[in-house]
Amino acid sequence: MKRYFTADQHYGHNSKTGGIIEYCNRPFRDLHHMNKHIINEANMRVKPEDECICVGDFCMGNATKSKEFKNRLHGKWTYIRGNHDKNQGTKTLCDWMFLRMAHYQAFVSHIPYYYTEVVGTAKYILPDALIDFVEEFCDFSICGHVHDSWSVSLEGKIPTINVGVDVRNFRPMSEDEIIKEFNACK
Repeated sequence: MKRYFTADQHYGHNSKTGGIIEYCNRPFRDLHHMNKHIINEANMRVKPEDECICVGDFCMGNATKSKEFKNRLHGKWTYIRGNHDKNQGTKTLCDWMFLRMAHYQAFVSHIPYYYTEVVGTAKYILPDALIDFVEEFCDFSICGHVHDSWSVSLEGKIPTINVGVDVRNFRPMSEDEIIKEFNACK
């Protein structure tokens, strides 16, 4: 069994202003093409016995659409709440979590742990005491939310690794790949 991480698929995200394909300049001809491609990429990596943690913004739409996308994916999925995970049927486990990876401690949240000013998503900002705890006791953090802005950030006191599909070739990252990326920035 392996563990994978991904974020910001935004399955079904279309709008009058264009949606996620236009917003992130994703290389897909339409929403159907994007959804199918991201699901195929996930299923090529994640096997039925594997675990995959979605670090927010799984899909847009309703509970029926959310279930449709979930049913097409291999593995056992856990969902962390993202800023777009409202009223779309994805049952999120939590807003953030701590995980052990090999001999490292990781903090996982949709929005980078050190963000202090986020327009429209203020409830996802962590209290100062939790930020201090993360920086003292964690080796690195994992996030989504920033789409194609960066793959690794050294803005906080510990490295933050973006597992969002826009910087990961539209596929989940394995735990080993995350640890390798963390070790490369030490």
